[in-house]
Amino acid sequence: MTKPHVIDQSDDEYDPETDEKTAYALFGLAAYKANVLERSLLDTLRVSKVISGEIQGQRAFDDPKLLKATMGQLIRFSKPYVGAHPDVMNDLYESLKRRNYLIHHFWYEQIADMFSESGRANLCGGLKTDCRLFTRTNERLNERIYDPLLRALGITPEMVEAQYSKDHREAMTLYEPKPFTAEEESA
Repeated sequence: MTKPHVIDQSDDEYDPETDEKTAYALFGLAAYKANVLERSLLDTLRVSKVISGEIQGQRAFDDPKLLKATMGQLIRFSKPYVGAHPDVMNDLYESLKRRNYLIHHFWYEQIADMFSESGRANLCGGLKTDCRLFTRTNERLNERIYDPLLRALGITPEMVEAQYSKDHREAMTLYEPKPFTAEEESA
């Protein structure tokens, strides 16, 4: 049975509760953060291929080989571009190992931990550690590799933030309630 790596019990950024809902929420958060990392790796690979001239423009974003690749395959594909940063590669491999464990074995091997307060505390601590691993790996990948690649293409952090803000505003309009008007009531 694989247990989480060194467990960080500090709750500085996470809910300190260990009830069932919190455990499930932390599992979902860890899976989400692993998926964000996987997407960052895919984007890094795409931009690397464009800069190196391997793939032209939009084809890098439509490449079925990349779109269907597993996280492990993406790591292997990105080694020529990321390999100069062994700490990032080590983080990627550790993240892959933890991600695969979470998705394929976690509940089968750790469900018994849900039946006691101490078991859930241990389980929640391990999930928080996984969240931190995925976040740290993503930050290192972005800071050391992806952001410099974007700058090489003339894309600044301000441009990225502006696009994110625009996308966020557009997404919010989809879910904001429409203003009520008197005309709607008479219809």
